[in-house]
Amino acid sequence: MPYTTIAEDNVPLVDTPLSEIDEQPQAKPFRAGIIVAALALAGVAVGAVTSYANPAKAAEANLMKQESCKKTPQTEQGYYTCPAGNYLGHTAADQEERNSRLRSLHEKLRTKGYVHNDREISNAYETRGFATYESSMWLKPEECLTLPDETWSAENGGYLNYKEDNSPTYITKMINDEYKMEFHLNWKVASTSFPSYLWCEYGTWNDVSKDTDVSTGYEVVSAVRHPLSRFVSSVGELLQRSVNYYCPTGYCTYETDYWQGNTTLEKFAHQTTWYELVQNGINETQLPEILEAFVHDTKCNYYTYASEHFISQSDFVTQNGGCAAPVNNIIQLEELDAGLTELANTLGHTESGSCSLEDSNEASDKPGGVPSSGAMMEVLKKTPELLKELCLVYAQDFICFDYEMPEECADLF
Repeated sequence: MPYTTIAEDNVPLVDTPLSEIDEQPQAKPFRAGIIVAALALAGVAVGAVTSYANPAKAAEANLMKQESCKKTPQTEQGYYTCPAGNYLGHTAADQEERNSRLRSLHEKLRTKGYVHNDREISNAYETRGFATYESSMWLKPEECLTLPDETWSAENGGYLNYKEDNSPTYITKMINDEYKMEFHLNWKVASTSFPSYLWCEYGTWNDVSKDTDVSTGYEVVSAVRHPLSRFVSSVGELLQRSVNYYCPTGYCTYETDYWQGNTTLEKFAHQTTWYELVQNGINETQLPEILEAFVHDTKCNYYTYASEHFISQSDFVTQNGGCAAPVNNIIQLEELDAGLTELANTLGHTESGSCSLEDSNEASDKPGGVPSSGAMMEVLKKTPELLKELCLVYAQDFICFDYEMPEECADLF
């Protein structure tokens, strides 16, 4: 089923058939490889690709950065904004329209009785200039103030209880000095595949700390994915690690993942509500309960091993120290070929035609016994309340990166 592209924000998007969003392997066409073939099955509606090779756009992006952190927002709603930048062809007016929707979301959460969680102590939003769902500034259900196992958490006070208000501190970003570009990898968005393509197509890159400031004049580039597709992919990732002990590079090792007498599995048992449902293997008849637990833990921002896969994509695309630098180019994974061509045009680069971006983390390469993304989507489709909770968690990614919410979420805000 083809997906739909649109040229204007006010044109209605088609409804996404959730049951068709699946990352199962398909034949590998030129350059985009497995990723385009898999995501094209989704029927995901995305925004049109727009040219960014425009000096006026670059100046506007710099102005957005100055405005985003020039002063501290005077209200809580002021932190409910999109990452700054002219990505996806957004003008300043487009960005304000999206920010207005996020401010309306804040009011909606208030009316639902959501509260601040003072136990979330990582507050990167204060210097970044905007909040994400992982921020203490972002309102959450009152039930989330309680951890899955309060006694165990108190006895192990050195562990994180809630996900941090940022992408993981140990990740790096890619810098290309020849093309004056830096690429921010986004977990579960071909993050293991982009590096080899970028090295092939653009030459030498350096890996630097994510906290390194963006150099003046450098293009900030990242990729995003439909939030629901990314969520179920993340569920599959955690299930592979917890049930099959399988990590992206192969079976998990005691040196890097399952260390100190299976402490990782102990964390799953005490920091989540889903692990007890799968610790003796996955019974697919329990998939609705398993997904309900994953949605609950994501909604509550609980931290456990590898839970960073669920954090907002806005955190990943804005990696840098201090105030968030404007993002210049966002590639929607559902429009991968067009996005890569647009990036080349922006940089004045002629594509080689010989570099491919193929999935190095395919479902077919992993052990069985884990539900497919399609099966999980079917469950979500049949459970509107779970869909609505996910829409509230990932509202910022839906709104800022031009993804249409499923019709079940149409009346949320």
